[in-house]
Amino acid sequence: MRTVRDIMQTDVIAVRQGASVQELVQLLDQEGVSGVPVLDSEGRIRGVVSRSDVIRLAARDREIPVAEAFWEGIGRSVDGDDDDPDAYFLAPESSVMLVPGSSGLEGLALDETTVDEIMTPVAFTVDPQMAIWELAEFLVQGRIHRALVVEEGRLTGIVTAFDVLRVVAGDASV
Repeated sequence: MRTVRDIMQTDVIAVRQGASVQELVQLLDQEGVSGVPVLDSEGRIRGVVSRSDVIRLAARDREIPVAEAFWEGIGRSVDGDDDDPDAYFLAPESSVMLVPGSSGLEGLALDETTVDEIMTPVAFTVDPQMAIWELAEFLVQGRIHRALVVEEGRLTGIVTAFDVLRVVAGDASV
């Protein structure tokens, strides 16, 4: 029976408490990951922070109220007559709009906000001996994308829903 230890990533990318959201965004982009654990100066887990947390920050600080007049001339024609592939239809009931080609982060003080302010202050942890089917159930029940692997109180790895999918898909490299 395969376990978490068989599929976990041991080279854990993390961010330190007190790091700016700007540093976080650069780290996530550079490493191509969607979230990381937040560690204190002694390496203890303090939480988890992800792209979703950054998006929530952007939405909270930069929300654009929607007005019906705003939608005139923007939406793709409902009857399909509009052949312009660059036209977008956004539902008027949406409360936030992100414009294609824009990160939505311009103008935010990302260097003045710390990861501590936006992180989830708890971390979902698993034991390296947990069976993969138990891990899958854990991720689904928790509606989470990643779990930190902890052994004897120490962070030893990270495992993601994608790691589980690779096992299900029969990827021999795992």
